[in-house]
Amino acid sequence: MQAAPKKLSVSAILLGIVGGIIGLAAGLFLGFALGAILAKVMHISSFEGGAGYFAVAIAILVTVLVAPVAVLLTLYWRGIRGIWLFIGLVTVCVSMFAIGASGLGIWYAAQPHVLNLNGPTPLLEFEVKPPEGQSLENLANVEAQLDTDRNSMPGTWRTEAPANSGVRAGYVEIYFRTSRRLFVLKFPGHEDRIFNVHLPANPMNSKYRSWSEWQKPDFVAKADQQPTRFSGGNDYQIRYRVDYQDR
Repeated sequence: MQAAPKKLSVSAILLGIVGGIIGLAAGLFLGFALGAILAKVMHISSFEGGAGYFAVAIAILVTVLVAPVAVLLTLYWRGIRGIWLFIGLVTVCVSMFAIGASGLGIWYAAQPHVLNLNGPTPLLEFEVKPPEGQSLENLANVEAQLDTDRNSMPGTWRTEAPANSGVRAGYVEIYFRTSRRLFVLKFPGHEDRIFNVHLPANPMNSKYRSWSEWQKPDFVAKADQQPTRFSGGNDYQIRYRVDYQDR
């Protein structure tokens, strides 16, 4: 008596995915080889990449044929028969597409994205206010810097007097789209002040062109030491806004 055909199982789908991946690789390899041979036989010119485009087209066609066949053969070898073979083919193809799309999405999300690709680089305008009882001269040799998970940008102090007296003003470019931004005041021979910049990854909304509230440091750090939480008290404060017009 003939055994009943197997239905789909998780292990069969996983094996089908493996077979499909092997089919993709084999199809691309055979397709490129066949495309290169046909390009020579048909005397397709390599001018402006004509022969290359032809080989790519042949590789895609061959892969579209080979990959599903590889999936079907894998499922058939696993004992899948009848309508379940077709269902298995569809399931494996959809799974492979989902895996590929997820991988592409993860890769794309990990890439650095320029904040304003077709316009001027936005600026983080900042003002620094010294603690009560201290003068602006204490900021004379201080360096400002914006650190992100994508890059570090040095700040530039403005030479003209700010509209708000009692502060020192400057700006720094915001080049990449990221919500991880730290504004750092580097004091030579003293503890640096580190401020979390409370802006979204894309701060191009008009509401971020208004000044933020005054903000005390979130961390302090000495040279070659890990930052520690700011303990509070009278200290330097900053406020900031985003400007995406030309300087």
